[in-house]
Amino acid sequence: MRRRTASRLQAWKISQRDAEGITLAVSELVTNSVVHGEGSVCFVLRQVANEIRVEVTDSNPQPAMVKNAGPDDISGRGMFLTAVFAQRIEVSDDGYTTTVAFPVSGHQR
Repeated sequence: MRRRTASRLQAWKISQRDAEGITLAVSELVTNSVVHGEGSVCFVLRQVANEIRVEVTDSNPQPAMVKNAGPDDISGRGMFLTAVFAQRIEVSDDGYTTTVAFPVSGHQR
């Protein structure tokens, strides 16, 4: 997913700075769905106006949540890292889809 995301962001001429944060967050979102979801995972990447939207859907109705991982925890930081780069995080009413919007500063590649 990281390579596909980076390639698409490059094609859209998203700045390197923005692309790095978005690519990291996509990796975390998809990993969370694979680890915590049930069944298949669907990933959609869209450019809408001045933001990039990422939708990740899995078969687990438990919504993705930002957690406070302790300094010795080896996991639990994925949604926190995503929130650092995101403009907003939304979870569908049924809990299956997490949509994250990332602001982009323009086409600067």
